[in-house]
Amino acid sequence: MQWKWMASALALLPLASCAEPARFDYYLLALSVAPAFCEDEPQRKKGFAQCRNLSGDGFRAMPLTLHGLWPNRANRSHPIYCSGEVAGPFCRLPALRLPAETRARLGRAMPAAADCLDRYQWAKHGSCSGLHEADYFAASAALTERVNRAIGGEIARHMGREISLAALRESLARVDPALKDAVTFDCRTPRTPTPAKRRPMLREVRVYFERNPASGGPGRPLAFARAGHKHYNSGCPAGRAYIDTPLN
Repeated sequence: MQWKWMASALALLPLASCAEPARFDYYLLALSVAPAFCEDEPQRKKGFAQCRNLSGDGFRAMPLTLHGLWPNRANRSHPIYCSGEVAGPFCRLPALRLPAETRARLGRAMPAAADCLDRYQWAKHGSCSGLHEADYFAASAALTERVNRAIGGEIARHMGREISLAALRESLARVDPALKDAVTFDCRTPRTPTPAKRRPMLREVRVYFERNPASGGPGRPLAFARAGHKHYNSGCPAGRAYIDTPLN
């Protein structure tokens, strides 16, 4: 299929380097399930543009949104803030220099860019990759789209009810087999004032990728066991996850 060829090509093409990268062993792609994130704290519903703008149509179009693409080390001492930036209000960090096409693609993959999450992710994690901003976020958006093609439809179809992690893994095996053993699922019970919502929800999907030695960017999917994780289920009781509905 064409998208599989494009994803493979992205992993193999050399990416421009902006600086000497930090030493790291693999990439971790963290993808959020927005309704669960927004439900976690009441102030998020009003304080974050990504939550105010959340809709059923938007969720169906991109059920998994980009949290970040993180250079990680096997010993867990992950590199951060390699350009010298320090933590602070996200929108006070330097604006990113992205081509219009990359900016538009990132906006779809990372709605939280409206809250300047892209600036924070670049300062904390992307600066350690050795890639230019545009290359780093183009790769991040492409991988987000790839995972959504594999399991996004299953997640969207289960809004307001539970899904088994086994069903999600079956979808991975069917649509994009290379991802199956690279994906882990994280459930958490939100700190919501609504009693009916206090249940374990699928909050994040994490995907591991090798570091391509030629390009420095993300390469082939990496089995989570090789990254030191024993199981694909993190906090989902009986291997089942509730998919929360969008707020609007």
